Amino acid sequence: MKRFTALTVALVWCMIAWAQEQAVRPLDVPMSFSGTYGELRHDHFHSGLDWRVGGKVGDPIHAIKSGYISRVSVSPWGYGNGLYITHPDGTTSVYGHMLRFRDDVARRVEAEQYARESFSVNLTFGPDDFPVRQGDIVGQVGNTGSSAGPHLHMEIRDTEKDLPLNYLSRGVYKPVDKTSPQFHRVCFYALDTLPVSRSWRIHNLTNPTAVRDTLRLPHRSYVAIDATDRQEGTTGKLAVEEYRVTLDDTLLFAFKVGDMSTEKGRYIKSLIEYRESYRGGRDLIKSRVDPNNLLSDRITCHNDGLIILDDDAVHTVRLEAIDEHGNRASLRFRVRRDDGFEPPAPDTTLNRTPWLWYTQNGVVEEGMAYFLPAGALYDNIPFTWKKVADADPARGIVSDVWQIGSPDIPLQMPGQLEIDASVPDGLEEKVYMANYGETLTHAGVQVRFGTYCVALDTVAPTVQFLGNKGNIVNGSSIRIRVRDNASGVASARVEIDGQWYLSMLRRDIVSLELKEDRIGRGNHEIRIRVNDMCGNETLETRSFTF
Repeated sequence: MKRFTALTVALVWCMIAWAQEQAVRPLDVPMSFSGTYGELRHDHFHSGLDWRVGGKVGDPIHAIKSGYISRVSVSPWGYGNGLYITHPDGTTSVYGHMLRFRDDVARRVEAEQYARESFSVNLTFGPDDFPVRQGDIVGQVGNTGSSAGPHLHMEIRDTEKDLPLNYLSRGVYKPVDKTSPQFHRVCFYALDTLPVSRSWRIHNLTNPTAVRDTLRLPHRSYVAIDATDRQEGTTGKLAVEEYRVTLDDTLLFAFKVGDMSTEKGRYIKSLIEYRESYRGGRDLIKSRVDPNNLLSDRITCHNDGLIILDDDAVHTVRLEAIDEHGNRASLRFRVRRDDGFEPPAPDTTLNRTPWLWYTQNGVVEEGMAYFLPAGALYDNIPFTWKKVADADPARGIVSDVWQIGSPDIPLQMPGQLEIDASVPDGLEEKVYMANYGETLTHAGVQVRFGTYCVALDTVAPTVQFLGNKGNIVNGSSIRIRVRDNASGVASARVEIDGQWYLSMLRRDIVSLELKEDRIGRGNHEIRIRVNDMCGNETLETRSFTF
């Protein structure tokens, strides 16, 4: 009995020690980041830390705390090769864009891929499958998925809430950081007082620290800020933790990132001046707060963040950007009211009607109908639409072309689009909703604002084996370009000697690695079957020697 009690106490103390482990660094290289928690990424907030590795793959990745590998995911996109470790303290650490998993995990993943005949897999495990101790190597740094260069994307999540946590603001990792954020651009926007308000840019300050003149503003306006943080030892443009806008002594707007859930993070399109992002610019945090911005739980505002000038006196607008270590940058602008601003003339060729954010909205024309669910808008808008072109059978366009809304207006969710089309008999399965432009691309019927038509696709995809002088094998790899210039490639299946073989389709390239334990040395036959979104199929076969 005493021995059992002693063993129980030892186990409890071991569990307590695990729960109190301080996270170690996941890499052996010096701590430096190319991205930090809360960076603005157009349609989401960055939810982790991007660790720099000097532009190369292969560095070992260590478990930051003890626990067990609870999930692995493989995809051509997103985190690519992603690994998740659940820890006894209620957190889960995530490691993304990995080159490869540790050997026993890699073997399990490959077995599942072949069993399911799928490159993309999402596997979950229990505590006894793949336990890890703090510091264990769980894989190698890579550049897989939606990655622009070799690095380790690491997150720490509250396991129960699946909420990414900011380990820099918590002080878990302590990089040298005595550098204040930097302002890159500041824009001011006029706001009119129509029932459905319109705004337009009146000042675009690309060197805001050099502005000395008094800025003229209308009665009602707001400001948008492009700022990034800096840290010693990296050229990365990192996340600002907090933004503040003050008019004289009144705080008009303050936003602090905090811990950002994926669901809340989707409302970033309401927080930023989306038109600037759509035009290809950087993301600017705007002071104006939309009524359907669910990030309002971390926003403090007065007058919805608007700069309201009720007199002709000179006032002061102060902007502040603060990082997670308390380093602060500030700008001051003198402003004075000017009632001479006029909004741009509306495009009179467009049909126009007010749409309200809190109701379902829709428009029905002869040959077209579009419906947007309640809550899809962040604010009331002047919705516009028009027919822009007739059907063009020579291009495969079998309907009129419709401009639906303005694409620089953000939506929280898409709407349902229906367009009447004249489809030849027997080709009903070959039509698709297309984004209209110089080239046509598949859009689906759930669409955001843009220009659309119904198109016909009867042409099968093209397949091109990439090799040198007819030899399709390059070392131990084979690469195949697959393209479809209409509805787009839907799937590509590779078989070697009649058996499914593991391959990855990313963008327009199918790639696979030949393994001796899978096919052996000698002569083989490879077959690839490619289908587009309308069911057109291409089948190509080649012989090769490995």
